[in-house]
Amino acid sequence: MQLKLVLLLATFGLAKVSAEMRYDNYKVYKVNIENMQQFELINAKEKALQLSSWREARHLGDSSDIMLPPQTQQAFEQLLNSQNFNYSLKIDNVQTLIDAQRPKQRTGYMEWTQYHTLDEIYAWLDVLEERYSDIVTPFTIGNSYEGRPIRGIKISYKEGNPAVFIESNIHAREWITSATITYFIDELLVPGKPGTKDIAKNVDWYIIPVLNVDGFVYSHEAVRLWRKSRFPSDPSLTGYCIGTDLNRNFNYRWMLIGASDNPCAETYAGPSAESDLEISQLTSYIDNQIPDGTIKIYISLHSYGQYVLSPWGHTAEEFPEHYPQMMAVAKGFADALVRRYGTVFTYGSSATTLYEVSGSGKEWAYGVKNITIPYTIELRDKGDLGFLLPPTDIIPVAREVTEGFVGMIAAAREIGVL
Repeated sequence: MQLKLVLLLATFGLAKVSAEMRYDNYKVYKVNIENMQQFELINAKEKALQLSSWREARHLGDSSDIMLPPQTQQAFEQLLNSQNFNYSLKIDNVQTLIDAQRPKQRTGYMEWTQYHTLDEIYAWLDVLEERYSDIVTPFTIGNSYEGRPIRGIKISYKEGNPAVFIESNIHAREWITSATITYFIDELLVPGKPGTKDIAKNVDWYIIPVLNVDGFVYSHEAVRLWRKSRFPSDPSLTGYCIGTDLNRNFNYRWMLIGASDNPCAETYAGPSAESDLEISQLTSYIDNQIPDGTIKIYISLHSYGQYVLSPWGHTAEEFPEHYPQMMAVAKGFADALVRRYGTVFTYGSSATTLYEVSGSGKEWAYGVKNITIPYTIELRDKGDLGFLLPPTDIIPVAREVTEGFVGMIAAAREIGVL
């Protein structure tokens, strides 16, 4: 059952952006990367052709999803043709998909047929905290660079439960993640199916619906496909050179691999580990407010690609001690999820399944906090629409993920993690 609650919209006194960037006739190409020469050529042309990577090739022979503005598309296609790239057009007009994500009229209550703003999500949390005060405990890990509170809730039906910690929307443009996790919160508070009722009552859930609050607001008001935070590591820089990739900013093997030291890059890891308040306050909250050993599963919710990714991210040559347990629980998630709509999730370590990465949340959770089961979960789709899933996809994605979580908890119990 969905909660349809009147929203008393919160305001933070922050200035609205006067003009929103449009993506009229921007295109997304699927480009196969067959050899190192092609890989290096694409990277070399990133600035000149204004390339924006939605998804990078995992290895030679794989493909990248690349967005370009209208003025560089002809030059890009000429480059691809002259260098014998194999490519295809995935999205003909990005703005059309963005327009489809915008509601014609905003509802006065929380529901899952439209994407909600941060203010709307927070107003809904206020109602939940009042209505379910015996189950819901609000928490705030601190404020963002721009002064917004970073809010979460703990859902607990009884003392002594093991816990799952979920942070969502660490990348601003991945709207499907906060939409999915708010639906899941609703399911935990008004559980219908026996499986959902079981994991609601016998597991504690710490959930931050939107971790990258500044970036999320910016993606709603200014640049829909914004990824990073809004922290200006160098005051002289502007535009895309502002912000940190928060999922490269954790203090575990920071900047080792799969991250950039260029502030203008999408994967910029920040000037130092935990340089951004969102990450330093998240780790501080877990360190100081949640007893060690309480959290059994850590999830960083992302899109897109349909993956369950475990450590290690920094190497494909080694696997963590608990890798067999991680794979057993990931299988439980994927097997339960696929039964709803047939959506297939691939699971494995980041380095062997997707790409190498360091300084991510799941690496910190395992390497520093010794949380046995840490994942990055990449939701739908495989790239046809990427970050721009229509609102009609929210409920199907959220329903299958809810069933996946039920399967995940069952699998964790089977191997004694919970």
